[in-house]
Amino acid sequence: MSGNAAKRRAAQTLMVDAATAEVIGALTLRAVDCILLRGPAVARRLYDAVELRSYIDADLLVSPHQMIEAEGALSAIGFAPLADDGDLNRHRPVHAREWQRGMVSVDLHRRVAGCTAPDDVTWQTFHEHSAVVNLAGASARIPSPAALALIVALHAAHNGPRMPKPLADLARALERFDDATWDEASQLAERAGATPAFAAGLRLLPAGAARAPRVVPTIDVALRSSGAPPLSLGIDWLLRTRGLREKAALVKHVVLPPSGALRTWRPLARRGRAGLIAAYVSHPFWLIGHTIPSLRALVRARQQHS
Repeated sequence: MSGNAAKRRAAQTLMVDAATAEVIGALTLRAVDCILLRGPAVARRLYDAVELRSYIDADLLVSPHQMIEAEGALSAIGFAPLADDGDLNRHRPVHAREWQRGMVSVDLHRRVAGCTAPDDVTWQTFHEHSAVVNLAGASARIPSPAALALIVALHAAHNGPRMPKPLADLARALERFDDATWDEASQLAERAGATPAFAAGLRLLPAGAARAPRVVPTIDVALRSSGAPPLSLGIDWLLRTRGLREKAALVKHVVLPPSGALRTWRPLARRGRAGLIAAYVSHPFWLIGHTIPSLRALVRARQQHS
């Protein structure tokens, strides 16, 4: 990486830190507690002070009972949701909602990807295993080492083998955290209903495979951790949807998606009006191109699950 590129990444990271501190301050004013899942949490626990671990957004886990207050706090300081209410109706439930202000994004999590326990149980699990640190002048809550070990494994499973940064974070966690920390992470995974995803994430690296619990992955976990095409998850959801009318409504919503849904699925749609138009024009071809590979991936995942 060139010196200029490194400087740009460092400047962007500082900008995200400042915006995150502002968001946490706005949440605190409304008595909303939150946990900073990755970003600075990963940088502080897995990287040395002289190393740069850049990030482009903030991931904040909030109690499900305070989500409305948290959204109000973000709106009050100029953030807006990427997708409007209703844009993702009928689709698979999302674990986080993205909010944007200029070049800064905040993912507001009501759950952690890979966790299947009730949202309040997941929140309590991570809240009990967190600590407060200083971030750009604000008091930010970050995961404990065991909770972070779980998070980086879940993040790797969620993104699959083609995403280098989650795998790099997981490799560092496997190198730096001791056996006791990983044993505790496994216990937290069980409490949060995340054991299948935790195991799948660990199996993505040889150093983690020996630590992975022996458990059959769910179809969702198998698809994500294998790097299956994104449409495979949608097809699986379609097959699980009951009733011909509901299935037809879901297909219509996918073929002719609202703008917020398209921005959520495809980065091209986020590049201003021209990008959104281009995404709409290319969307039918995108669907056609992904259908056969997605069906094949879904068949493999179901065979693995059976």
